[in-house]
Amino acid sequence: MFSNRNSLSRSELIRAGAAALSLSVVGAGASVNAANAAPQGAVSPSDALDRLAAGNKRFVSGSIKNYEGIPERRLALAGGQAPYASVLSCSDSRVPPELVFDEHVGDLFVVRNAGNFVFPDVLGTLEYGYSVLGVKLIMVLGHDSCGAISATYDALKEQRTLPPNLDVIQKAIQDGIRSVVTSNGTKNAATIANAKAQATRMKSSPVLGPAIESGDCKVVAAEYHLASGKITFL
Repeated sequence: MFSNRNSLSRSELIRAGAAALSLSVVGAGASVNAANAAPQGAVSPSDALDRLAAGNKRFVSGSIKNYEGIPERRLALAGGQAPYASVLSCSDSRVPPELVFDEHVGDLFVVRNAGNFVFPDVLGTLEYGYSVLGVKLIMVLGHDSCGAISATYDALKEQRTLPPNLDVIQKAIQDGIRSVVTSNGTKNAATIANAKAQATRMKSSPVLGPAIESGDCKVVAAEYHLASGKITFL
């Protein structure tokens, strides 16, 4: 779906865009220096995953701790950001990543759409997170009872196409769940299949692909359970 051609020029384009962003004025004259946004010694993929898991445990138990000092945190980050993980999640209002992982302003680099699917704009955003912000872990976070998955599942089952604009969601999701539909699997199985398929798609990125191959960047799929609040790492 995504071409591997001109990987160098694509990387250079991302860095050029970051340089342009560094000229933007924020608040009372503070500039975003993207070149210095990533922390010295970025968080490793395994440490980032452990941190996400620990945060979800706090969320489930009701012992959240990262919602104090928000004004101070906001001001401290006015000049740049250094998130430790990227999350591609569904737009569902019941699955806000910062809440379910008990994280603070500036901790997560988040992309959201209905069905947590990878398209070029999403891929470009995640490439920016890795190349410019130094994020080493990318999570694709699906959830049970997902409306986008359900609609795509039904459309495939009935051999029809969703209406304009919604059909974009169907096109992005259908290949990853087709085998589940044809085997009469459950919609929850389709949710899991979609999360895994979208995670796999990132390997085709000329920026992320080599990083994933070398182990410098890790992509994981996960499922959020609405009733319990728990996240299962797939």
